[in-house]
Amino acid sequence: MVEAKSLRKAVISPSLLQNPSPANLQSTRLALHVNGERSSCSVYIASGCRLYRIDISMEDSFVIKGKESLLIPVQAQITHASLIDRCPHRSEIQSIALVDVDNDTSSILGSVDSYGHLIVSRMDATGTDVDRLSYSALPRDCAIGEGSWAGICFSTIHWSTAAVARSFCKSIDVYDQDIHIRSLRTLLYPTSLSFFAKFNLWGGAFLYSSCH
Repeated sequence: MVEAKSLRKAVISPSLLQNPSPANLQSTRLALHVNGERSSCSVYIASGCRLYRIDISMEDSFVIKGKESLLIPVQAQITHASLIDRCPHRSEIQSIALVDVDNDTSSILGSVDSYGHLIVSRMDATGTDVDRLSYSALPRDCAIGEGSWAGICFSTIHWSTAAVARSFCKSIDVYDQDIHIRSLRTLLYPTSLSFFAKFNLWGGAFLYSSCH
């Protein structure tokens, strides 16, 4: 049974994020990274065409329960907040994904906007783009048409493999870094996307998407 060890809330300063964008109902614009000592965590948030990073202290973690065991969040201490210095998207970001690499010393951060434009960066522990190692990929239709929800996920086997789903186009594109591998068509509008590890003699992973 999963049990909460800490529940915290943080308020972003209006000087950093003045006018948050609404995005889509299915948007996943938040990603979390906990450091090795579990004394702090980094929260990545997307709004508009930009990405932000907020460092939150996790010391003295505890859970407050109210009536009927309702969990009450504790005000978190923000140790650092900043705009991530990298190439912005041209339209509103719909989803972001984060995967840890190199024994948690760096992370791969991916984001996709409403037209399916993918941008991936390698971030170090301080949230800096490592050696400016970023790449981007456009969908096969060059992002022509109407924007809609878009989702991103990384393979559980190879972090260089990413999948991008676009709701309005009813499509899923798979990339190996910035190289397009294949396109998949869905009968309905995709609303979520994830890889599942496949344990067999050949390895690999399953790609799962839910639609409505």
